[in-house]
Amino acid sequence: MSLRDVLSISFEFSSKIGTRQLPKLTPDYESNVRGVYVVGDLADAPVIKIALGQGYDIANRLVDKDFGGKAPEKQDGVDVDVCVVGAGPAGIGAALALMERNVSFQLIERERPFNTIQNFPKHKHIFSEPKDFGHGARFPFMDSIKEDLVAQWEKALEDRRLVVHQPEDVTSVKKKGDVFEVEISKGEGKTAEKRVLRVRRVILAIGRRGKVRKLGVPGEDLDKVLYGLHDPDAYRDKHVCVVGGGDSAVEAAISLAEGGARVTIVYRGDDFIRAKLLNQERIKKLIDAGKITALFKTNPKSVSEKTLVLKGPEGERELENDVIFALIGTELPVAFLDKLGIRMEGALTKERLTFITSFALITYAFYCIKAHRMLWPFGEGQPLHFLHDAVKANLGFRFVDGSFWGTVIYSLMITGFGIQAIRKYKSPIQTRRYTSLIVFQLIFLFGIPELVAPLIIEQPWKVYALTVPWPLSTWSLIHIDYQRGGLQVGWMIAGASVAFIGMPLWVRYQGERFCSWACGCGGLAETLGDRWRHLAPRGATAKKTELLGRLILGAAAITTLLILMVDGFRFLTGQAWYDRKQFAQDWYGLIVDFWFASVVGVAFYPYLGNRVWCRFLCPLRAYMELLSKWFGKLRIVESDKCIGCGECTRFCQMGIPVQKFAQMREPLANHNSACIQCGICVEVCPMDVLTLERGTQSARADAAAKKQLRIVT
Repeated sequence: MSLRDVLSISFEFSSKIGTRQLPKLTPDYESNVRGVYVVGDLADAPVIKIALGQGYDIANRLVDKDFGGKAPEKQDGVDVDVCVVGAGPAGIGAALALMERNVSFQLIERERPFNTIQNFPKHKHIFSEPKDFGHGARFPFMDSIKEDLVAQWEKALEDRRLVVHQPEDVTSVKKKGDVFEVEISKGEGKTAEKRVLRVRRVILAIGRRGKVRKLGVPGEDLDKVLYGLHDPDAYRDKHVCVVGGGDSAVEAAISLAEGGARVTIVYRGDDFIRAKLLNQERIKKLIDAGKITALFKTNPKSVSEKTLVLKGPEGERELENDVIFALIGTELPVAFLDKLGIRMEGALTKERLTFITSFALITYAFYCIKAHRMLWPFGEGQPLHFLHDAVKANLGFRFVDGSFWGTVIYSLMITGFGIQAIRKYKSPIQTRRYTSLIVFQLIFLFGIPELVAPLIIEQPWKVYALTVPWPLSTWSLIHIDYQRGGLQVGWMIAGASVAFIGMPLWVRYQGERFCSWACGCGGLAETLGDRWRHLAPRGATAKKTELLGRLILGAAAITTLLILMVDGFRFLTGQAWYDRKQFAQDWYGLIVDFWFASVVGVAFYPYLGNRVWCRFLCPLRAYMELLSKWFGKLRIVESDKCIGCGECTRFCQMGIPVQKFAQMREPLANHNSACIQCGICVEVCPMDVLTLERGTQSARADAAAKKQLRIVT
């Protein structure tokens, strides 16, 4: 394996975790199986208009990159140039692009074109969001109900003379040399017609919906058990049971009840918290009106032709039943992808494990030299001890060592990767944010303390007391000679002013934005670490682990008090009975500054995301979070357009279930989350649901969200 291959293992933007598992793809959406491209929902395009445009764009890229920008010449043993699998919006977009480029192809669909959309409930409204998103497919799409949109698209396919081979199922794709053999089946069982299509390239547009999740109980194969609702009016006066608690189940129950069915909804949870707030309100009204019976903490046990047996908190019960809608989700087509050899993002392969280990070792070595730590193998008499002396130099105006060069490298990384991030996130607010991180690092964390301060003050490193506030650093407390007074005591006063006056004022109006707009640790996390933001741990355990930061905040407070007590004793008695510098630097500095903030915080970027230190261990963020809980105004609020795609949650580097807040229409602030107001969730939302605002009072006091808000900076 080449060095380039190793370095490319985790150096990409889009990835797997959050609420959506995705294949590992190149920037051109090519999978690890060369020649197989992935588009649509399975390639992180869950919105109809975006999927349509993505399929169109990627097909054009394929032609330019693989075919030299023109249709290939005919070749023996090749039936068509490209096989497009799936006739959803992404597949249609890809096919339209191939038609325009005169590239031969076949479009294969297992069921019918736009099958997912056609399976939507009757008269469901479909919105052509995002409104400002344009694409070259020139395929009609406007706000409409399902039936009108499907009719419009079917006419468009007919007008374009786009042939869809349906219903045909791709059962396998095998690569033989430069050609793919696509095995296709039409029909089921022994009567199925099978054929092999030989192609140069394959575009997968199969979506994320593989097999539906079944009930897993006796009788689940009866014809009365259905997995999708098309016409609620067809079940008037029937005894209908809906199993599930998400939006699909809740919307189905509502539609059935409004259509005159006798509806019971069964859910294993204790509330419909997974559904949108509007759906929760609608179903609650129908439950209160007696039109829907809701059974929580209940599961189906068996199904018969006329009844359904349930098991709940009060034991078993039997219901009269005509139809069951099992709306408990679908499974990702992992088996099909595995059969093709397509690797999923985040899979802990040998290559990825090698990269993670190498990255951790390089991080450890970098910080050992930067912090001049005599740890193995850099200690006295050990193999790499010479590196400490090798990096020392005389710059004329000062002598420098590993600390200086480490800061130079650190600043270059923030600058280089920051510029890359600006090019990726093109919005004005993200440009300002990354520019702020770069400028703050170059001026306040490098230029002034490392270049200017050594020329004018005796202890230049004390400048960090102003730019790395307490409790993250204790620089203002080290080497204070109270008997000399003046500047010595001035540093302590300045550090205290930043920590106890400056930071509260900042937090009042800017929340925890220091972490994502100015902090040095946060700067590296937001730039170099941006490509791993999706790997943030999620769930209740991760949330509880955030309390470690408060423990370290307590340790910082104790450390500070002990140093001040020792200094006070020395000032009164003239005795130095304890070395304050050794205490602060060798213990708090070793554990917090070196191991937690530096080595652990950065080394785990490729495995646990870019905010391990900031989220779980940083005492400054814990301090700001407490302040923000009390009187912070900044928060993220939601409109009512959330479609549940999960992009906001997937890209949240702090592991916050942003989608849950959006669907509940609950403002997201520091009284209920670890949000650092980076605004990336706002950027990746395809429906413009999320906005950042500054409230008129504290986030804790004002929990009411407005429907349409603007970004306030």
